[in-house]
Amino acid sequence: MKTWLCIQTIAFEGISFYVVFDSEMTTAMWLTFFASHAIACASFAALSWLLLPNKFKFPLFGSASFLFLINFLLPLFGIIGTACSLLIALHLPRKQSPVTWQECEEAPLPQNPGELLDVQFGTGALRDILLYNNDPDRRLLAVGAIRHLPRQQAVPLLQLALKDLSDDVRLLAYASLEGVEAQINESIVLFKKQLEHKRHPGKAFDIAQQYWELCYLGIAEGIIKKHYLEQAEHYLKLANNIENRASCNLLLGRVMLEQKRAAEAMIYLTEALNGGLLVKQVAPYLAEAAYITKDYQKARYYISFFPKQKGEQLSQIKEYWS
Repeated sequence: MKTWLCIQTIAFEGISFYVVFDSEMTTAMWLTFFASHAIACASFAALSWLLLPNKFKFPLFGSASFLFLINFLLPLFGIIGTACSLLIALHLPRKQSPVTWQECEEAPLPQNPGELLDVQFGTGALRDILLYNNDPDRRLLAVGAIRHLPRQQAVPLLQLALKDLSDDVRLLAYASLEGVEAQINESIVLFKKQLEHKRHPGKAFDIAQQYWELCYLGIAEGIIKKHYLEQAEHYLKLANNIENRASCNLLLGRVMLEQKRAAEAMIYLTEALNGGLLVKQVAPYLAEAAYITKDYQKARYYISFFPKQKGEQLSQIKEYWS
């Protein structure tokens, strides 16, 4: 059957092209060409259908129609293309390697981590080195690399390194944290001097922001954290007394939340929202304050403004409450 269809396809397609190139094309000749070409295409479509793998044969009408039309609309080239792309490719597919992973050499940390850090080693890789690598020298290099990260990413990793069994790793991590804290304290001293020289709300806000960063990064704990939060509150209120700003009220609301004073935080956060900040900037903190004060209806309202991007923590909270 397959042999007969193949011979029939070649014969009728040969006749159709003989008619085109060796005869004067009248209406009758054109009809002869199309009839012969159609029979050749139908034969080759049937042959192709028989050779197709079973999962591509059905639905029968769609499969057969596609094979016929692609050959009919592209005389000769359609048949050649179908033979190559469909039949050969489907029956002789590219070999797939059974190995789904490739072993790579362990890349050493660079001596100057700042140069290659963004290319090769992210925070996840550095954290894994601190947790699972048995070589203390490599963990020491990881701590050196962490020092080049932004503060928000570096501080949690440095605090993790403080629990390391190696004295050298712990000392370097402690020195790095001390350096971060010293930089922030130097900024505070500088901003205070500038504030004494000229009472400007921006300088008071900068001082409060530095105190807040010490708490937000997790550098300050216990009584020291409480003191820093009180200082941040003092300078934010001082900035508001000079000039009421939405950014000051937003940070003041966050400081209040950290001090477990949700009702007062709600007041300042609402002022920040009314002061011109976008709802999506203030909504997470307003929702937190409303939840702590057990105003769940208001919490649900502000949660509705959370982003919809999948995978983000706020979007997961929004999905849970919706």
